[in-house]
Amino acid sequence: MRARVALCLMLALPGALVVAQTDPAKTAAPASPELREYAKLPVCSLSADGLRLAVEPCRTAPARKPMPRRPVTQIIQRMPVVKQAPQVAMPAAPPSPSLQTLLNPPNAPKALNNCGPTGCNDPNGTHINNAGPGTAISPSGKVCNRNGVWLQC
Repeated sequence: MRARVALCLMLALPGALVVAQTDPAKTAAPASPELREYAKLPVCSLSADGLRLAVEPCRTAPARKPMPRRPVTQIIQRMPVVKQAPQVAMPAAPPSPSLQTLLNPPNAPKALNNCGPTGCNDPNGTHINNAGPGTAISPSGKVCNRNGVWLQC
């Protein structure tokens, strides 16, 4: 089986080379009438003085085969070295507040009870003196705001 495949390839290969070597532009006829008329025109060239075309109308000259490549060396420059940013130490997290502080914030309003003309008592039973409309003085001497039965220092 392998010998038969090899024999077929050897016989087909020279025929393929002959077909590949023939120029399709020379063997194929132009398809449209315009292309046939264009192919009949002479190739464009300059007149003796070099300022105008020698014959008009004319067709463009065929390309040289193979087209020459420009002999320019390829220069690939390296990417610049990028320095990494220095590691910055993160500041320490502040200590978390205690559970008692979260449940009873220091400036949270307190409910008052047993209010009279001289003042009210807070939930612990401490007397808070009135100091005018909307104000009261705590036992430590702080001036606090009073709104009905709520006191905020």
